[in-house]
Amino acid sequence: MHSVYILELGYWINVEHVRVMWAFVFDSLSAAMLPLILIITFLVQLYSVSYMYGDPGQLRFASFVSLFAFFMILLVTANNMVVLFFGWEGVGLASYLLINF
Repeated sequence: MHSVYILELGYWINVEHVRVMWAFVFDSLSAAMLPLILIITFLVQLYSVSYMYGDPGQLRFASFVSLFAFFMILLVTANNMVVLFFGWEGVGLASYLLINF
């Protein structure tokens, strides 16, 4: 039996016939992907702390990796195309910031 939990935070757009919600879905697929994202992010952060010891940009790099993880979680748990779009574009932005670091 599959259980699905939908978390609705509120409306992003609410105009006459157009209603777009900020909503997240937690199902078996997102439950499988979330631990994977969190474990890999933890390992990258752990490695980068020792690798970048003494680097003045260490805090900035850690914030970029955390931003990437946030947008990946947003992408995995999106309930509609608007939230998925923000997650997708956020992953692109965080990737750009990490590559340019």
